[in-house]
Amino acid sequence: MRKVGILGGTFDPIHNAHLIIGNYALEQYALDEVVFMTGGNPPHKKTGTSARIRFEMTRLAADGAPRFAVSDYEVKNEEYSYTLTTMRHLTEQNPDIEYYFIIGEDSLDNIGTWYKPEEILKLCKILVFPRSRGEDKLSEKAYNAMKRLGGEILVIDAPIFELSSSEIRERVRNGKSIRYMLPEPVREFIEENNLYK
Repeated sequence: MRKVGILGGTFDPIHNAHLIIGNYALEQYALDEVVFMTGGNPPHKKTGTSARIRFEMTRLAADGAPRFAVSDYEVKNEEYSYTLTTMRHLTEQNPDIEYYFIIGEDSLDNIGTWYKPEEILKLCKILVFPRSRGEDKLSEKAYNAMKRLGGEILVIDAPIFELSSSEIRERVRNGKSIRYMLPEPVREFIEENNLYK
């Protein structure tokens, strides 16, 4: 079976830490591909940037990168983008693919509040990257979540990246440089379209 990672997010904007995490997941879990799934209408997070613009930035970021792909499935869906709905769709469309859903430690902390997390874990494995110091603590969190919810929750051994989309938006608003924080085509797109001003 092919092994495909799904890295979802509002990507407002996508930045280099997202891409690096995708690459760590590829390497450590021998994935064939990582698909960046731009959230269209996430129930837990509001964004002022249209889904189409966020998807275009995601497409620019992944363009030409080996074993990176993008999906606009959630962008085209006008209803709330629930992880369970997305994973059901993917597994029904591609029963020959083993899916790995990639999340941050902060999302693992809140996984109990997701819509039917037990059902999600029946459809895919979850890979978690650290947001705070201490890999032992993250492994313990993953183990405890598995005991509660079932399925497999595995840790990505990756550095902690302090970079965030909100920091990038703030820097643009304050007229500061965002060079080297995100792929150059994304930076140019933000500038050309006067985003986050």
